[in-house]
Amino acid sequence: AAPSVRARRGILLFFQLQSLVNKDDMSLICAISGNVPDAPVVSPVSGAVFERRLIELHLSSSDKDPINGQPLSVDQLVELKVPKFIRPRPPNATSVPALLKLLQDEMDATVLETFHQRQHVDKVRQELAHALYQHDAACRVIARLTKERDQARQALATLQPGAAAATNASEATDGAAAMDVEAGQGLPSDIAARIKKRAEELSKGRRKRAKPAELATPEAIQAFTQKNSIPGLHAANAINALSLHPSNDALLITGGSDKRAVVFNRSEEKEVAVLKGHTKKVTGVRLHGSSEVALTSSQDGTLKVWDIAKAEASHTIQVATHGKGVCGLSLHPTGDLVLSAGDDGCWALSDLQTGKVVVSVPSESSQAYTCVQTHPDGLIMAAGTHDGMVRVFDIKEKKEVHVFKGYTGAISAVAFSENGYYFATAGGDSTVKLWDLRSVNNNVHNITLESGSIHDLDFDHSGAYLAVAGSVLSVYGTKQWDLVKTFGDSAGHVAAAKFGSLARSVVTAWSDRTVRVFA
Repeated sequence: AAPSVRARRGILLFFQLQSLVNKDDMSLICAISGNVPDAPVVSPVSGAVFERRLIELHLSSSDKDPINGQPLSVDQLVELKVPKFIRPRPPNATSVPALLKLLQDEMDATVLETFHQRQHVDKVRQELAHALYQHDAACRVIARLTKERDQARQALATLQPGAAAATNASEATDGAAAMDVEAGQGLPSDIAARIKKRAEELSKGRRKRAKPAELATPEAIQAFTQKNSIPGLHAANAINALSLHPSNDALLITGGSDKRAVVFNRSEEKEVAVLKGHTKKVTGVRLHGSSEVALTSSQDGTLKVWDIAKAEASHTIQVATHGKGVCGLSLHPTGDLVLSAGDDGCWALSDLQTGKVVVSVPSESSQAYTCVQTHPDGLIMAAGTHDGMVRVFDIKEKKEVHVFKGYTGAISAVAFSENGYYFATAGGDSTVKLWDLRSVNNNVHNITLESGSIHDLDFDHSGAYLAVAGSVLSVYGTKQWDLVKTFGDSAGHVAAAKFGSLARSVVTAWSDRTVRVFA
Protein backbone atom coordinates (compact mmCIF):
# COMPACT_ATOMS: atom_id res chain seq x y z
CA ALA A 1 0.00 0.00 0.00
CA ALA A 2 1.19 3.55 -0.78
CA PRO A 3 2.56 5.43 2.27
CA SER A 4 0.38 8.22 3.72
CA VAL A 5 1.17 11.94 3.24
CA ARG A 6 2.39 12.29 6.89
CA ALA A 7 4.70 9.34 6.41
CA ARG A 8 6.14 10.77 3.22
CA ARG A 9 6.84 14.08 4.96
CA GLY A 10 8.54 12.31 7.87
CA ILE A 11 10.78 10.33 5.49
CA LEU A 12 11.68 13.51 3.59
CA LEU A 13 12.49 15.33 6.85
CA PHE A 14 14.69 12.44 8.01
CA PHE A 15 16.82 12.54 4.89
CA GLN A 16 17.10 16.37 5.10
CA LEU A 17 18.32 16.08 8.70
CA GLN A 18 20.83 13.47 7.64
CA SER A 19 22.22 15.89 5.11
CA LEU A 20 22.53 18.65 7.75
CA VAL A 21 24.50 16.52 10.14
CA ASN A 22 28.24 17.29 10.16
CA LYS A 23 30.00 14.16 9.09
CA ASP A 24 32.94 14.83 11.46
CA ASP A 25 31.15 15.60 14.75
CA MET A 26 27.60 14.56 13.74
CA SER A 27 26.32 17.99 15.02
CA LEU A 28 23.54 20.19 13.69
CA ILE A 29 24.23 23.69 12.39
CA CYS A 30 21.81 26.63 12.85
CA ALA A 31 20.93 28.15 9.47
CA ILE A 32 20.87 31.64 10.98
CA SER A 33 23.95 31.78 13.27
CA GLY A 34 26.07 29.02 11.74
CA ASN A 35 26.70 27.59 15.21
CA VAL A 36 25.60 24.36 16.89
CA PRO A 37 22.18 25.16 18.46
CA ASP A 38 21.44 24.49 22.13
CA ALA A 39 17.69 24.01 21.42
CA PRO A 40 17.44 22.92 17.79
CA VAL A 41 14.17 23.08 15.90
CA VAL A 42 13.45 22.31 12.28
CA SER A 43 11.20 24.13 9.84
CA PRO A 44 8.87 21.74 7.96
CA VAL A 45 8.61 24.36 5.22
CA SER A 46 12.31 24.62 4.28
CA GLY A 47 13.74 21.70 6.30
CA ALA A 48 16.36 24.05 7.82
CA VAL A 49 17.55 23.70 11.44
CA PHE A 50 17.43 26.78 13.69
CA GLU A 51 18.21 27.81 17.22
CA ARG A 52 14.75 28.13 18.81
CA ARG A 53 15.29 31.58 20.32
CA LEU A 54 16.65 32.94 17.03
CA ILE A 55 13.83 31.64 14.83
CA GLU A 56 11.21 32.77 17.35
CA LEU A 57 12.77 36.23 17.42
CA HIS A 58 12.66 36.27 13.62
CA LEU A 59 9.04 35.13 13.47
CA SER A 60 8.01 37.84 15.98
CA SER A 61 8.70 40.42 13.28
CA SER A 62 8.05 38.32 10.17
CA ASP A 63 5.76 35.33 9.52
CA LYS A 64 7.93 33.81 6.80
CA ASP A 65 10.67 31.22 6.73
CA PRO A 66 14.05 33.00 6.55
CA ILE A 67 15.39 30.45 4.06
CA ASN A 68 12.76 30.25 1.31
CA GLY A 69 10.33 32.99 2.35
CA GLN A 70 7.37 30.63 2.69
CA PRO A 71 4.73 31.28 5.41
CA LEU A 72 5.81 29.84 8.76
CA SER A 73 4.54 30.07 12.34
CA VAL A 74 6.00 29.09 15.71
CA ASP A 75 3.49 26.25 16.07
CA GLN A 76 4.84 24.58 12.91
CA LEU A 77 8.38 24.29 14.26
CA VAL A 78 9.47 20.72 15.09
CA GLU A 79 11.68 20.26 18.14
CA LEU A 80 14.66 17.89 17.71
CA LYS A 81 15.77 15.57 20.50
CA VAL A 82 19.58 15.48 20.50
CA PRO A 83 21.96 14.43 23.28
CA LYS A 84 23.53 17.17 25.36
CA PHE A 85 27.24 17.63 24.83
CA ILE A 86 30.01 19.86 26.05
CA ARG A 87 31.58 22.00 23.39
CA PRO A 88 35.32 21.54 23.21
CA ARG A 89 37.58 24.54 23.51
CA PRO A 90 38.66 25.84 20.10
CA PRO A 91 42.04 24.44 19.07
CA ASN A 92 43.55 27.92 18.87
CA ALA A 93 42.94 28.59 22.60
CA THR A 94 44.50 25.47 24.08
CA SER A 95 47.98 26.95 24.78
CA VAL A 96 49.48 30.03 26.44
CA PRO A 97 50.89 31.47 23.17
CA ALA A 98 47.49 31.02 21.55
CA LEU A 99 45.79 32.81 24.47
CA LEU A 100 48.31 35.67 24.25
CA LYS A 101 47.58 35.88 20.54
CA LEU A 102 43.86 36.16 21.30
CA LEU A 103 44.49 38.88 23.87
CA GLN A 104 46.73 40.78 21.46
CA ASP A 105 44.06 40.61 18.75
CA GLU A 106 41.44 41.91 21.20
CA MET A 107 43.79 44.72 22.25
CA ASP A 108 44.45 45.70 18.62
CA ALA A 109 40.72 45.72 17.90
CA THR A 110 40.06 47.87 21.00
CA VAL A 111 42.78 50.38 20.04
CA LEU A 112 41.46 50.59 16.48
CA GLU A 113 37.92 51.13 17.71
CA THR A 114 39.14 53.85 20.12
CA PHE A 115 40.93 55.59 17.26
CA HIS A 116 37.78 55.58 15.15
CA GLN A 117 35.77 56.86 18.10
CA ARG A 118 38.22 59.77 18.60
CA GLN A 119 37.99 60.64 14.93
CA HIS A 120 34.22 60.67 15.21
CA VAL A 121 34.33 62.85 18.36
CA ASP A 122 36.65 65.36 16.63
CA LYS A 123 34.33 65.53 13.65
CA VAL A 124 31.30 66.07 15.88
CA ARG A 125 33.19 68.74 17.84
CA GLN A 126 34.03 70.61 14.61
CA GLU A 127 30.41 70.42 13.48
CA LEU A 128 29.29 71.74 16.86
CA ALA A 129 31.78 74.63 16.75
CA HIS A 130 30.59 75.54 13.25
CA ALA A 131 26.97 75.43 14.40
CA LEU A 132 27.76 77.65 17.41
CA TYR A 133 29.60 80.14 15.18
CA GLN A 134 26.61 80.29 12.83
CA HIS A 135 24.29 80.80 15.81
CA ASP A 136 26.47 83.62 17.19
CA ALA A 137 26.65 85.30 13.77
CA ALA A 138 22.88 85.04 13.42
CA CYS A 139 22.39 86.59 16.87
CA ARG A 140 24.69 89.50 15.98
CA VAL A 141 22.86 90.06 12.70
CA ILE A 142 19.53 90.01 14.51
CA ALA A 143 20.82 92.49 17.10
CA ARG A 144 22.12 94.82 14.39
CA LEU A 145 18.86 94.66 12.45
CA THR A 146 16.89 95.29 15.64
CA LYS A 147 19.06 98.33 16.41
CA GLU A 148 18.62 99.66 12.86
CA ARG A 149 14.88 99.13 13.13
CA ASP A 150 14.74 101.04 16.42
CA GLN A 151 16.85 103.85 14.96
CA ALA A 152 14.57 104.04 11.93
CA ARG A 153 11.51 104.23 14.17
CA GLN A 154 13.20 106.91 16.27
CA ALA A 155 14.15 108.89 13.16
CA LEU A 156 10.59 108.62 11.87
CA ALA A 157 9.24 109.82 15.20
CA THR A 158 11.71 112.72 15.10
CA LEU A 159 10.85 113.72 11.55
CA GLN A 160 7.12 113.42 12.18
CA PRO A 161 6.65 114.35 15.84
CA GLY A 162 2.93 114.99 15.43
CA ALA A 163 2.27 111.51 14.06
CA ALA A 164 4.53 109.91 16.66
CA ALA A 165 2.69 111.66 19.46
CA ALA A 166 -0.64 110.43 18.09
CA THR A 167 0.61 106.87 17.80
CA ASN A 168 2.11 106.81 21.29
CA ALA A 169 -0.44 108.99 23.05
CA SER A 170 -0.92 106.46 25.83
CA GLU A 171 2.80 106.60 26.64
CA ALA A 172 3.32 110.36 26.32
CA THR A 173 4.42 112.26 29.42
CA ASP A 174 3.95 115.91 30.32
CA GLY A 175 6.21 118.06 28.14
CA ALA A 176 7.19 115.25 25.76
CA ALA A 177 4.82 116.04 22.91
CA ALA A 178 6.21 118.13 20.06
CA MET A 179 4.53 120.61 17.71
CA ASP A 180 3.64 119.27 14.28
CA VAL A 181 6.48 120.36 12.00
CA GLU A 182 6.80 118.52 8.70
CA ALA A 183 10.16 117.00 7.83
CA GLY A 184 12.29 119.17 5.58
CA GLN A 185 10.53 122.42 6.61
CA GLY A 186 11.65 125.17 8.99
CA LEU A 187 10.20 126.20 12.33
CA PRO A 188 6.55 127.19 12.84
CA SER A 189 5.98 130.60 11.30
CA ASP A 190 5.23 132.41 14.57
CA ILE A 191 8.40 131.15 16.26
CA ALA A 192 10.52 131.87 13.16
CA ALA A 193 9.12 135.42 13.09
CA ARG A 194 10.01 135.95 16.77
CA ILE A 195 13.57 134.73 16.19
CA LYS A 196 14.03 136.95 13.15
CA LYS A 197 12.63 140.05 14.90
CA ARG A 198 14.84 139.53 17.95
CA ALA A 199 17.93 139.03 15.77
CA GLU A 200 17.30 142.30 13.96
CA GLU A 201 16.89 144.17 17.25
CA LEU A 202 20.10 142.76 18.72
CA SER A 203 22.13 143.30 15.56
CA LYS A 204 21.01 146.94 15.28
CA GLY A 205 21.79 147.66 18.93
CA ARG A 206 25.19 145.99 18.72
CA ARG A 207 26.37 148.32 15.95
CA LYS A 208 25.68 151.36 18.10
CA ARG A 209 27.23 149.93 21.26
CA ALA A 210 30.70 151.16 22.19
CA LYS A 211 33.15 149.53 24.55
CA PRO A 212 32.22 150.68 28.07
CA ALA A 213 34.66 153.03 29.73
CA GLU A 214 34.34 151.14 33.00
CA LEU A 215 35.61 147.89 31.44
CA ALA A 216 38.46 146.33 33.39
CA THR A 217 41.86 146.98 31.85
CA PRO A 218 44.49 144.27 31.36
CA GLU A 219 46.45 145.81 34.21
CA ALA A 220 43.41 145.57 36.49
CA ILE A 221 42.92 141.90 35.61
CA GLN A 222 46.60 141.20 36.29
CA ALA A 223 46.02 142.55 39.80
CA PHE A 224 43.11 140.15 40.46
CA THR A 225 43.37 137.99 43.58
CA GLN A 226 40.99 135.53 45.17
CA LYS A 227 38.31 137.58 46.93
CA ASN A 228 35.83 134.92 47.89
CA SER A 229 35.56 131.14 48.30
CA ILE A 230 32.28 129.26 48.48
CA PRO A 231 32.78 125.59 49.47
CA GLY A 232 30.26 122.83 50.02
CA LEU A 233 27.55 123.79 47.54
CA HIS A 234 27.40 120.17 46.40
CA ALA A 235 27.92 116.77 47.96
CA ALA A 236 31.06 114.71 47.48
CA ASN A 237 30.92 115.06 43.69
CA ALA A 238 32.23 117.51 41.12
CA ILE A 239 30.61 120.74 39.91
CA ASN A 240 29.85 120.30 36.20
CA ALA A 241 28.29 123.64 35.23
CA LEU A 242 28.24 127.29 36.33
CA SER A 243 26.26 130.33 35.19
CA LEU A 244 25.75 133.93 36.38
CA HIS A 245 22.61 136.05 36.25
CA PRO A 246 22.80 138.28 33.13
CA SER A 247 22.08 141.51 35.05
CA ASN A 248 23.19 140.60 38.60
CA ASP A 249 26.51 138.78 38.69
CA ALA A 250 26.19 138.29 42.46
CA LEU A 251 23.57 135.64 41.73
CA LEU A 252 24.99 132.36 40.43
CA ILE A 253 23.82 128.81 39.82
CA THR A 254 25.86 125.61 39.82
CA GLY A 255 25.03 122.06 38.71
CA GLY A 256 26.77 118.98 40.05
CA SER A 257 27.11 115.24 39.80
CA ASP A 258 24.98 114.96 42.94
CA LYS A 259 21.90 115.52 40.68
CA ARG A 260 21.25 118.97 42.20
CA ALA A 261 21.47 122.60 41.13
CA VAL A 262 22.14 125.35 43.69
CA VAL A 263 21.26 129.05 43.33
CA PHE A 264 23.59 131.17 45.50
CA ASN A 265 23.68 134.90 46.27
CA ARG A 266 27.27 136.10 46.76
CA SER A 267 26.23 139.46 48.20
CA GLU A 268 24.17 137.88 50.94
CA GLU A 269 26.44 134.82 51.13
CA LYS A 270 23.54 132.37 51.31
CA GLU A 271 21.81 129.71 49.25
CA VAL A 272 18.70 131.01 47.55
CA ALA A 273 17.38 127.64 46.38
CA VAL A 274 18.42 124.01 46.10
CA LEU A 275 16.83 122.46 43.03
CA LYS A 276 16.29 118.70 43.32
CA GLY A 277 14.51 116.48 40.83
CA HIS A 278 16.98 115.09 38.31
CA THR A 279 17.87 111.40 38.55
CA LYS A 280 21.36 111.75 37.05
CA LYS A 281 24.09 114.37 37.09
CA VAL A 282 23.32 117.93 36.02
CA THR A 283 25.20 118.94 32.84
CA GLY A 284 23.98 122.49 32.16
CA VAL A 285 22.52 125.46 34.10
CA ARG A 286 21.20 128.93 33.22
CA LEU A 287 19.50 131.80 35.06
CA HIS A 288 16.81 133.69 33.16
CA GLY A 289 17.51 137.39 32.80
CA SER A 290 13.97 138.77 33.22
CA SER A 291 12.25 136.37 35.62
CA GLU A 292 13.04 134.23 38.65
CA VAL A 293 13.48 131.14 36.52
CA ALA A 294 16.36 128.67 36.32
CA LEU A 295 17.03 126.08 33.62
CA THR A 296 18.88 122.80 34.05
CA SER A 297 19.78 119.84 31.83
CA SER A 298 20.79 116.37 32.94
CA GLN A 299 22.08 113.01 31.82
CA ASP A 300 18.63 111.65 32.68
CA GLY A 301 17.49 113.01 29.29
CA THR A 302 15.38 115.92 30.59
CA LEU A 303 15.44 119.69 30.87
CA LYS A 304 13.72 121.33 33.81
CA VAL A 305 12.32 124.85 34.12
CA TRP A 306 12.47 125.88 37.79
CA ASP A 307 10.55 128.44 39.81
CA ILE A 308 13.40 129.70 42.01
CA ALA A 309 11.13 131.18 44.69
CA LYS A 310 9.38 127.83 45.21
CA ALA A 311 12.43 125.67 44.38
CA GLU A 312 10.09 123.57 42.25
CA ALA A 313 10.10 122.54 38.61
CA SER A 314 7.30 124.25 36.72
CA HIS A 315 8.02 122.21 33.57
CA THR A 316 9.95 119.07 32.75
CA ILE A 317 10.86 118.95 29.08
CA GLN A 318 11.29 115.37 27.92
CA VAL A 319 12.88 115.29 24.46
CA ALA A 320 12.13 111.86 23.01
CA THR A 321 15.46 111.70 21.15
CA HIS A 322 17.51 112.69 24.24
CA GLY A 323 17.07 109.30 25.86
CA LYS A 324 20.83 108.85 26.25
CA GLY A 325 21.25 112.14 28.11
CA VAL A 326 21.48 115.91 27.53
CA CYS A 327 25.04 117.26 27.30
CA GLY A 328 24.08 120.92 27.74
CA LEU A 329 21.64 123.76 27.08
CA SER A 330 21.67 127.34 25.81
CA LEU A 331 19.03 130.00 26.45
CA HIS A 332 17.89 131.60 23.20
CA PRO A 333 18.04 135.44 23.00
CA THR A 334 14.24 135.57 22.64
CA GLY A 335 14.08 134.54 26.30
CA ASP A 336 11.28 132.02 25.83
CA LEU A 337 13.13 129.28 23.92
CA VAL A 338 15.89 126.94 25.00
CA LEU A 339 18.27 124.86 22.86
CA SER A 340 19.52 121.48 24.00
CA ALA A 341 21.90 118.89 22.54
CA GLY A 342 21.96 115.21 23.39
CA ASP A 343 24.31 112.26 23.48
CA ASP A 344 22.08 110.72 20.79
CA GLY A 345 23.29 113.18 18.13
CA CYS A 346 20.12 115.31 18.09
CA TRP A 347 19.50 118.94 19.04
CA ALA A 348 16.13 120.33 20.05
CA LEU A 349 14.38 123.66 20.49
CA SER A 350 11.82 123.85 23.31
CA ASP A 351 9.29 126.42 24.55
CA LEU A 352 9.80 127.55 28.16
CA GLN A 353 6.22 128.79 28.54
CA THR A 354 4.54 125.51 27.57
CA GLY A 355 7.34 123.10 28.45
CA LYS A 356 6.97 121.41 25.06
CA VAL A 357 9.44 120.58 22.31
CA VAL A 358 9.10 122.78 19.23
CA VAL A 359 11.36 120.69 17.04
CA SER A 360 14.00 117.98 17.34
CA VAL A 361 16.67 117.71 14.64
CA PRO A 362 18.83 114.57 14.23
CA SER A 363 22.43 114.85 13.04
CA GLU A 364 23.39 113.22 9.77
CA SER A 365 26.59 111.89 11.35
CA SER A 366 24.80 110.34 14.39
CA GLN A 367 27.77 111.47 16.51
CA ALA A 368 26.96 112.36 20.11
CA TYR A 369 27.04 116.05 20.95
CA THR A 370 29.25 117.27 23.80
CA CYS A 371 28.35 120.99 24.11
CA VAL A 372 26.04 123.60 22.60
CA GLN A 373 25.93 127.42 22.34
CA THR A 374 23.60 129.91 20.62
CA HIS A 375 24.97 132.86 18.65
CA PRO A 376 24.16 136.23 20.31
CA ASP A 377 21.82 137.09 17.41
CA GLY A 378 19.91 133.83 17.84
CA LEU A 379 19.90 132.86 14.15
CA ILE A 380 22.53 130.12 14.35
CA MET A 381 23.78 127.68 16.96
CA ALA A 382 26.95 125.59 17.29
CA ALA A 383 27.36 122.13 18.79
CA GLY A 384 30.54 120.15 19.39
CA THR A 385 30.69 116.41 18.78
CA HIS A 386 32.67 113.42 20.00
CA ASP A 387 34.44 113.06 16.64
CA GLY A 388 36.16 116.48 16.89
CA MET A 389 33.73 118.45 14.72
CA VAL A 390 31.85 121.69 15.48
CA ARG A 391 28.61 121.80 13.52
CA VAL A 392 26.82 125.09 12.91
CA PHE A 393 23.07 125.10 12.19
CA ASP A 394 20.59 127.65 10.88
CA ILE A 395 17.95 127.44 13.60
CA LYS A 396 15.02 128.69 11.50
CA GLU A 397 15.72 126.33 8.61
CA LYS A 398 17.00 123.46 10.78
CA LYS A 399 19.89 123.01 8.35
CA GLU A 400 23.61 122.51 8.87
CA VAL A 401 25.39 125.47 7.30
CA HIS A 402 29.04 124.86 8.24
CA VAL A 403 31.43 122.44 9.95
CA PHE A 404 34.60 123.48 11.77
CA LYS A 405 37.27 120.76 11.74
CA GLY A 406 40.80 120.30 12.98
CA TYR A 407 40.57 118.42 16.29
CA THR A 408 41.74 114.92 17.10
CA GLY A 409 39.55 114.49 20.19
CA ALA A 410 36.06 115.33 21.34
CA ILE A 411 35.02 118.99 21.48
CA SER A 412 34.82 120.09 25.12
CA ALA A 413 33.57 123.70 24.84
CA VAL A 414 32.37 126.35 22.36
CA ALA A 415 31.73 130.07 22.88
CA PHE A 416 30.59 133.06 20.78
CA SER A 417 31.80 136.57 21.56
CA GLU A 418 29.02 139.07 22.32
CA ASN A 419 29.89 141.18 19.28
CA GLY A 420 29.18 138.12 17.13
CA TYR A 421 32.52 138.27 15.32
CA TYR A 422 34.65 135.70 17.11
CA PHE A 423 34.01 132.06 17.84
CA ALA A 424 36.16 129.92 20.17
CA THR A 425 36.33 126.12 20.21
CA ALA A 426 38.25 123.74 22.48
CA GLY A 427 39.01 120.05 22.04
CA GLY A 428 40.58 117.08 23.73
CA ASP A 429 44.01 117.96 22.35
CA SER A 430 44.26 120.95 24.77
CA THR A 431 43.98 123.50 21.96
CA VAL A 432 41.70 126.52 21.66
CA LYS A 433 40.99 127.62 18.09
CA LEU A 434 39.78 131.18 17.44
CA TRP A 435 37.65 131.77 14.31
CA ASP A 436 36.58 135.02 12.66
CA LEU A 437 32.96 134.46 11.58
CA ARG A 438 33.09 137.26 9.04
CA SER A 439 34.83 134.88 6.63
CA VAL A 440 34.65 131.13 6.07
CA ASN A 441 37.20 128.93 7.92
CA ASN A 442 39.24 131.95 9.03
CA ASN A 443 41.27 130.46 11.89
CA VAL A 444 42.84 133.66 13.25
CA HIS A 445 44.71 132.16 16.22
CA ASN A 446 45.36 129.00 18.22
CA ILE A 447 46.07 128.68 21.94
CA THR A 448 47.69 125.45 23.13
CA LEU A 449 47.89 124.66 26.83
CA GLU A 450 50.97 122.95 28.19
CA SER A 451 48.99 120.20 29.91
CA GLY A 452 45.51 119.16 30.96
CA SER A 453 42.15 119.27 29.26
CA ILE A 454 40.02 122.35 28.56
CA HIS A 455 36.64 122.30 30.28
CA ASP A 456 35.05 125.69 29.56
CA LEU A 457 35.36 128.88 27.47
CA ASP A 458 33.78 132.28 28.10
CA PHE A 459 33.98 135.72 26.46
CA ASP A 460 33.20 138.75 28.61
CA HIS A 461 30.17 140.81 27.50
CA SER A 462 32.31 143.33 25.63
CA GLY A 463 34.22 140.64 23.75
CA ALA A 464 37.57 142.04 24.93
CA TYR A 465 38.67 139.00 26.99
CA LEU A 466 38.48 135.24 26.76
CA ALA A 467 38.62 132.93 29.81
CA VAL A 468 39.99 129.41 29.31
CA ALA A 469 39.23 126.91 32.10
CA GLY A 470 41.65 124.00 32.24
CA SER A 471 44.14 122.81 34.82
CA VAL A 472 44.40 126.54 35.59
CA LEU A 473 42.33 129.58 34.64
CA SER A 474 43.86 131.66 31.84
CA VAL A 475 42.56 135.04 30.65
CA TYR A 476 43.51 136.26 27.15
CA GLY A 477 42.99 139.60 25.45
CA THR A 478 41.14 139.28 22.13
CA LYS A 479 42.97 142.15 20.43
CA GLN A 480 46.34 140.40 20.13
CA TRP A 481 45.31 137.12 21.80
CA ASP A 482 48.03 137.65 24.40
CA LEU A 483 47.94 136.06 27.86
CA VAL A 484 46.78 138.56 30.48
CA LYS A 485 46.67 136.50 33.67
CA THR A 486 46.83 132.91 34.92
CA PHE A 487 45.07 131.82 38.10
CA GLY A 488 46.26 128.53 39.59
CA ASP A 489 45.33 126.49 42.62
CA SER A 490 46.51 123.22 44.08
CA ALA A 491 42.90 122.15 44.64
CA GLY A 492 42.51 120.70 41.15
CA HIS A 493 41.32 121.87 37.73
CA VAL A 494 38.81 124.55 36.76
CA ALA A 495 35.50 123.00 35.68
CA ALA A 496 33.80 126.25 34.62
CA ALA A 497 34.53 129.98 34.47
CA LYS A 498 32.32 133.06 33.83
CA PHE A 499 33.13 136.76 33.64
CA GLY A 500 31.30 139.14 35.91
CA SER A 501 29.96 142.54 34.87
CA LEU A 502 32.48 144.70 32.95
CA ALA A 503 35.07 141.92 33.35
CA ARG A 504 35.79 143.18 36.86
CA SER A 505 35.59 139.66 38.28
CA VAL A 506 35.86 136.06 37.22
CA VAL A 507 33.73 133.42 38.95
CA THR A 508 35.11 129.88 38.74
CA ALA A 509 34.04 126.37 39.78
CA TRP A 510 36.83 123.99 40.74
CA SER A 511 37.05 120.22 40.88
CA ASP A 512 37.18 120.33 44.69
CA ARG A 513 33.50 121.51 44.67
CA THR A 514 34.48 125.06 45.59
CA VAL A 515 33.41 128.24 43.82
CA ARG A 516 36.19 130.86 43.81
CA VAL A 517 35.83 134.50 42.85
CA PHE A 518 38.80 136.49 41.52
CA ALA A 519 38.55 140.28 41.41
